[in-house]
Amino acid sequence: MDFRKRCLAEDGKIPEQQRGEDDRVRVFNRRFATATRRLGHAKTAMRLAGVYALADLADDWQDGRQTCIDELCAYLRMPYEPPPEAGPPAAEQLAFGGSQEIHHTVISIITAHLRDNARVSWRGHDFNFTGVRFEGGDFSGAVFSGGTVDFRDAVFSGGTLDFTGAVFSGATVDFTGARFSGASIDFTGATFSGGTVHFTGAEFSGGTVRFADATFSGTTHYFIGAEFSGASIDFSGATCSGGALDFAGAEFSGGTVHFTGATLSDGIIDFIGAEFSGATAHFNDATFSGGTLDFTDATLSGGTLHFTDAEFSGSTIVFTRAEFSGGTVDFSDATFSGRRGGLGKAIATDPPAGLLLPPA
Repeated sequence: MDFRKRCLAEDGKIPEQQRGEDDRVRVFNRRFATATRRLGHAKTAMRLAGVYALADLADDWQDGRQTCIDELCAYLRMPYEPPPEAGPPAAEQLAFGGSQEIHHTVISIITAHLRDNARVSWRGHDFNFTGVRFEGGDFSGAVFSGGTVDFRDAVFSGGTLDFTGAVFSGATVDFTGARFSGASIDFTGATFSGGTVHFTGAEFSGGTVRFADATFSGTTHYFIGAEFSGASIDFSGATCSGGALDFAGAEFSGGTVHFTGATLSDGIIDFIGAEFSGATAHFNDATFSGGTLDFTDATLSGGTLHFTDAEFSGSTIVFTRAEFSGGTVDFSDATFSGRRGGLGKAIATDPPAGLLLPPA
């Protein structure tokens, strides 16, 4: 075949290849339209079929994967309120039960695609859960590498949102303004490497936030301005190497904060301007090697901060302008090496009432 004929033959392939791609996109678009129509159906079974159809399409259609994920998250953001407890009509109970089943199905599908054994991975994509009502949910073992997971203004009412063993590598997780009412969120054994986790302005009324045995490496958790009313925050056994846990301006009214057995290496735990009113914090058996524990402008009104058997090596502890009103910060059984934990000469020689130091 001469050069001219070969060029004509190759030119003829281009429209054919383009037609094939156009046909493929048209098939995807039809599948998408069918799945989204099912999501709006009155019957639970049809809506569930739409959820599974969108998930299958996301697996097959890489270019449209984020769009399919957005539709699944948009379904979760639809109004979702439980019926009144006092004798709701049977129809309302059934409708709520159906919606609840679909919500948990969407969450389990997303999680399955973020685990190591996923046939098709959805890692690196964005998940928009703003304003969603959660009654539990399982994200255990999920890996969030890049992208944003957005729980802003979400409502957590009862149950446990489970992130045990999850891995956050460069992702941003945002719970800003979220409300937790008797609910728990569990990051036990999770790994945070880079990225940020925001609980800024979140409200915790009862319930538990668990970071027990979690590992923090160069990441920052923001609890700035968060309100804890009778809630428990648990960082027992956690390891923080660099990065920061920032509780600036947070309010602790009752409840407990646990850092028992935690290890801080060159990181920062920041309680600047925080208010403790009848709350108790445990730093027993914690190890501080370098880094800073900062209570500047904090207010302690009742309650106790315990540092029993805690060890400080070259760390800095700051109580500048802190106010003690009937509360106690107890370092009497702690061990200091180097600069006595950076408490400073003024505090070491003339500690304010309520600040208990070990024997000189």
